[in-house]
Amino acid sequence: MNNSTGEEFEDEDEYLRSMKQDDSYQFSYDYEYVADRFGDGDDDVKLENARLNVSLTWDDSSAPGYVVSYTVDSPTPIPNDWTGDADQVFNDLWLAVTADLSSLGIGSELHKDWPI
Repeated sequence: MNNSTGEEFEDEDEYLRSMKQDDSYQFSYDYEYVADRFGDGDDDVKLENARLNVSLTWDDSSAPGYVVSYTVDSPTPIPNDWTGDADQVFNDLWLAVTADLSSLGIGSELHKDWPI
């Protein structure tokens, strides 16, 4: 049963389908990372800004929900000796992603096979 509408459903898949919003979403997030070190101190670093691009696409298969994909655009290679890979960037920004989704009414029950 959908507690906000009182609507009843035959199974959980139908319930999840009733919560679907748009077919797809695109989000971008800035991420500052260490691109290079030029000394021994904590401040002896060159910082760069990367952009995490997140796409959500509705999948209406037997376990309906949003499938996520993401890429990281950066001016220097990621990963490097000081910064993790694209999965780590996504992990670090997970709270921002879920906050944006929650503001759209997309709760965790609609996250299908997400990497986190």
